[in-house]
Amino acid sequence: MLKIISGFISICFVSVLFYGCTPSRVLYHSQASVPFFHRSTKTVFHMVNYGKIPSIFKFAVIAAKDNDTLSYVVLAPIKHQLIDSTKLTDVDLNNSITLLPAQVEEFIKILNSSAEKWDTKFNTMDGISYSFVVSPEDKNRPQIENIPVWHPTLNFYFQNNYKGPLVSIIFGEDLVKYDYIIDESSELIDLSNMLSLAIKK
Repeated sequence: MLKIISGFISICFVSVLFYGCTPSRVLYHSQASVPFFHRSTKTVFHMVNYGKIPSIFKFAVIAAKDNDTLSYVVLAPIKHQLIDSTKLTDVDLNNSITLLPAQVEEFIKILNSSAEKWDTKFNTMDGISYSFVVSPEDKNRPQIENIPVWHPTLNFYFQNNYKGPLVSIIFGEDLVKYDYIIDESSELIDLSNMLSLAIKK
């Protein structure tokens, strides 16, 4: 009897040392009756390469389609230290942005209009600018009542004045931003053509 008690005390001591003497319990609260949201998506990608040459941009234009129904365009930055993008694996889809067909068509118009005004000469009193901004609804935050603040995922800006043309494209979300400068009007046309091809895929 003494041996049994001694053995029990030894086991209890080991249990306290590692687990505590009280048996552990796993508490479970069923959530099976709580409504759940679920969704499955198949996305097919095709990277556009206008003119069969490597992209001159530091980002890729990609045609995408979800579940064989919703077509759209993805702009994705080229991964660090790569000169140009020739393969889908060269781009960072995790930091890409989405443009729906209507947005792509509007962007194409802005690009073409900017290209047309590239070589226009202005005096010191005149100038012109075009801008195109895309922001998902969940990125618009009302700062005060009736005055929303946009947090764009795409911000295109063109200006031309007596100092000459300037073009920048900024895209990304939150703290991750990519800033690109376009140096020639031909690059605007190339981007416009690539977007046109992408939206037709």
